[in-house]
Amino acid sequence: MSTIKKLNKVTIIVIQDERRLCSIKLSTSFLTICLAIIIGLILISFTAVLFHNRSGSLNKQELTAKVETQPKPAEAKNTESEADNTKTNVITQTYNLSIENFEARFDLTKQSFRYSFLLKNKNSKSTTASGYIFVILKSEGLGLENWLVNPQTVLLNGVPQNFKDGDPFSIIKHKVINKKITSQYTYNTCEIFVFSNEGHLVLREAFNLKH
Repeated sequence: MSTIKKLNKVTIIVIQDERRLCSIKLSTSFLTICLAIIIGLILISFTAVLFHNRSGSLNKQELTAKVETQPKPAEAKNTESEADNTKTNVITQTYNLSIENFEARFDLTKQSFRYSFLLKNKNSKSTTASGYIFVILKSEGLGLENWLVNPQTVLLNGVPQNFKDGDPFSIIKHKVINKKITSQYTYNTCEIFVFSNEGHLVLREAFNLKH
């Protein structure tokens, strides 16, 4: 009967130039432990790299989802439209004016035109209404350059542009507007423009001056 002995050691022989320099004997258990340690380090490194990549991917997905879920700003046109609508509503609520008891007379001997009217604030809340007034005298067939604009200002399509050039007013309930201006000619129509403090046209009314 032959007996097979189990090897418990491994011998490492170092040979250089056909000469034996040294030999090292290592137990198989020691080699097994070293191999296990190396494999363990490889697995730990691989797991760490995998975890790092997965964490970076999750952070990127979370950032993308956060950006996508943030409310998008409304388009500029929609914002401007809503602002204009709000502004129009404010004007309608704040300014409710009327012109009553209008009277006018030309005096060519004195080259003057005198007019008066009652500017009435019909707002039920009795809030102060203030702004600027223009008076334009014109006749049919008469060019715009020959109209009489008081106070003087630039016109566009017959409408005053620089609203602050007008005569200022401020009323709570009503106020009599009475003014005399220089006029060398008679005109057929007197048109009154009333602007708010913000420059919005809140009242426009024409009166016949023919007798």
